[in-house]
Amino acid sequence: MPRDMRMDEIVVERRHVKNARISILPDGIIRVVAPPNFDVESFVREHAEWIEKRKNEIEEVAKEIKGKEDLFLFNGKFYHLVTDESFEVQKGDEIGIVKYRTLKNLKKELVKLLRDELKDVVAFYSRLLGVKYRRIFIRMQKTKWASCSSKLNLSFNLATLALPRNLREYIVIHELTHLIEPKHSKAFWELVGFYYPDYRRAEEELKTYWIFVERNKVWKKMREIR
Repeated sequence: MPRDMRMDEIVVERRHVKNARISILPDGIIRVVAPPNFDVESFVREHAEWIEKRKNEIEEVAKEIKGKEDLFLFNGKFYHLVTDESFEVQKGDEIGIVKYRTLKNLKKELVKLLRDELKDVVAFYSRLLGVKYRRIFIRMQKTKWASCSSKLNLSFNLATLALPRNLREYIVIHELTHLIEPKHSKAFWELVGFYYPDYRRAEEELKTYWIFVERNKVWKKMREIR
């Protein structure tokens, strides 16, 4: 184990997988998925240089929101949260205001807001793509912006509301395309690119925003609310 790496920085998941894999979470935690009895310590040591590089990259991205972790990230912009009897969004040139009664109430309002938006956007692009879907679910997903199932159901992370609208639109196109091409094949990306030509940039921006959301205290608290 590298000298400057602590065991509390590493999360190990033992699974019946063929090969071990390693990733760095937005909070800097090292996640290792490995088969039972696999030598994780040696594996981490072998990848120490890559780990350090990736952690530095994440910290560089996180600098963009330094000092704003307590603000509410919504539609790609930051807002102060102000307790009030009613829910209201007041836009500002730099930082706006979101009025809310309680965080639980705010979460309910956001679910309604996202559901109303997705209903129209998903219906529009499903017609363009010529695909049918069954239901739309909104959840606080831990590892994905969205997903689709073999039963033609679509699940969207409530935290997609942290994203600019154009990125939510891209996510809808991405997931509906999976109903045609389940895997990230060449045909999949060609179809995505037809409806969203700048998809490569969108993918990079989503990685950046994932770090923003995971570092945001409001969204982290919202995830804990049942």
